[in-house]
Amino acid sequence: MLLLVIGLNMMAQEAETAPPTTDTEVVRRVATLDWEGKIYYDVVMTFKSMSPNYLSSDYYRVKVTITDSEGKKIWKKTLKNVYLYIFSSGSVQVGKPRFNQIVVYKKTDRDYFVGVIREKEGVY
Repeated sequence: MLLLVIGLNMMAQEAETAPPTTDTEVVRRVATLDWEGKIYYDVVMTFKSMSPNYLSSDYYRVKVTITDSEGKKIWKKTLKNVYLYIFSSGSVQVGKPRFNQIVVYKKTDRDYFVGVIREKEGVY
């Protein structure tokens, strides 16, 4: 009797961390965007982070612009008192520590980005 035992050693994956990014602009072409339950396909999301300055504001801001495949603006908004996080995997998050309003991530088995926007309740 031959007994074959295969053991898989699963390493605990640590969450990737990054400091907030300021005065930066990031563009992501997103294949599928879930915006408050409504689905959009093939959109371009532009994120521009702005740090506080002594003339205009006392808080961090991120300006988000979403355009469809035809170049029409779907959404343009400046989110106040939030941070822009950019990770080495290409993922982008907008929000506060432990509360993200916008998440754009790359599908691990595919080569495209997927986005989720939850302004009030956050993305979990």
